[in-house]
Amino acid sequence: MYRNIFSVIIGLSVSLAEIFYAIKWIKKWFSKIQFIPLKKLQYVFIYAPPEFFITLFFFYIFSALIGGLTTAFFVQNAKKAYALLTGFILFIIAFIHIFLYTLPLWFEIIILPIFFPFSYLGGEFIEFLQRKKRIN
Repeated sequence: MYRNIFSVIIGLSVSLAEIFYAIKWIKKWFSKIQFIPLKKLQYVFIYAPPEFFITLFFFYIFSALIGGLTTAFFVQNAKKAYALLTGFILFIIAFIHIFLYTLPLWFEIIILPIFFPFSYLGGEFIEFLQRKKRIN
């Protein structure tokens, strides 16, 4: 039981760290928001061009996938279920994030449904690899 809880925490930590570093990294690409410190993240989101959010969307997908992969890798049983749990918690965090920061409406709409399927896909991928390893 503790291993499963620890696995979900590790998966969430990896996902959230990837998201924070992605924001920091993408911010350097755009001269309009390049010098706004991350402590003032609200201003980064207000002045960011649409390309910033499109790129950030793909990093959100990648972070959900990596979080599901990491969680499923460390869990012993029910890998897809715990990967989905990681996706659900990421969904809740993104939902809170939407209320705390001013984001474009189109971005708010498209980021919410990505966490479940991509974290599930990460769990499915790990299960597939482990099944293939048992067969060989």
